[in-house]
This record gives sequence, structure tokens and C-alpha cells, in this order.
Amino acid sequence: MKKIIAFLISSICYVSGTQAGVSVDPVQMYILNQGKQKSTTVTLESKDEAEKRIFEIKAFKWTQKDNGENVLEPDNSLIINPKNFILQPNGKQTVRVGFNRPIESVLNGQQEGTWRIMIDEIPQAVKESSVNFLMSFNLPLFVGKQENIKIKFNIDKNKLIATNKANSHIQISNLKIVDANKKEVFKSETMNYLLANKSLSYDLSSSQITNPNKYYVQLFTDKNDDMVELKLSD
Repeated sequence: MKKIIAFLISSICYVSGTQAGVSVDPVQMYILNQGKQKSTTVTLESKDEAEKRIFEIKAFKWTQKDNGENVLEPDNSLIINPKNFILQPNGKQTVRVGFNRPIESVLNGQQEGTWRIMIDEIPQAVKESSVNFLMSFNLPLFVGKQENIKIKFNIDKNKLIATNKANSHIQISNLKIVDANKKEVFKSETMNYLLANKSLSYDLSSSQITNPNKYYVQLFTDKNDDMVELKLSD
């Protein structure tokens, strides 16, 4: 009797990612020049792998509810070439993702368009008593103009509310709340994407913040490498 153990590994990263001998670059995809650019590429590379891997790619329109909850819907508007491929040991495969019509036609006014590109490994026949690791890469695709950071923080009902006022996304990581003396009173190590004009919340039930105007929010984003510090309001 064959013993098959399959593992699904999902990558939602913001630096170049590697999974068990397969790397993907970039891990954030952009189509920025609406006048000239209609597509972009992503490259998978096999490193020190003994066996070939078979992948298929699907696209999903990515939106968020008002509370920041992600919503993914299958979308056939993107052109993906190739949609299926074999990644040979120590080989490379470049995949082109884009549109066959003007970018303006796929956007909602000036607001950035967002998709998720899923690159999933297809199971193959395995040898008896072997372990099979199945890989899955989940990459964001951002289409349209990128704006500077326009994010506001306030406290409501013991929750920190982050609101993105820009017409493009922001990625939030290593978020902290500090007092006037830079003493940390809250920390979140989770990485979140906040799409254009959406909000998300952080539970502050374990923190004591009596006067929000005396506190600051520190965070890192994908807009630059520097830490951002913003004043907290009530």
C-alpha cells in the first residue's frame, strides 16, 4: 500500500521567497505604467532538486470588505502564459501575467487594481512509502499608480483602527504602539495588506491606553525600507 503525505505550503511574502528548493521572484508583482506596460513576469527556479515539479497557475480578483477581510474571486481577465508548466531540476521557468487590453479599462477610476496569482503544484505519482511536499505560492499583483503613505490610526472600543486613505495598497508589518518616551505598549508581528480605502483593526484588550493623543504608532511598510512613525488620535 502506498503511503502519501501531502503538505500544502502557502507563501505570502514581501522578500524573495524560497520553498524547499524552489524560489520565486518577485514575490510582489506590479504593472505600473498604464500607458505602455500591460504585463509583468515572475520566475520560478529549482535549486538542488532531484525531481521535476508540475505547476498550474490561476488568477483571482482580490478585494477586501470594509473590515479588511480578504475576498478572492476567480478571474479570467488576465492572460497567463504558460498556465501549466514543468519545472525541471535546477531549471527555471518565467511566466508572463497581464492583459490584452488597455490597463485603464480594468481599473476603477484612479484606484489600484489588485489580484492574487496562485501557483500550485500538481500531485504526481510517488514511490511507495514516500513523502510528497506540494508547493503553493500566493503572489499579489498590483495594477495602477502607487501613492505615498496615507494611513490614519485611531482607537475605537479598545481596538486600534488602521485606515488606508490612499488609492493604492499598503503592507503593514512589525506594528507597535509606543508612548511619548518610546516605551512599547503594544506590538503585532503579523503582516497585513490593507487595500485602497479600507480599514483593519488590532485588539488592544491587553494594553492600557488612557490618552491616545500621547501615543505613536510605529510600523514598516512596502513603500520604503524605513520605519514609519505616526501620531495616534482618539
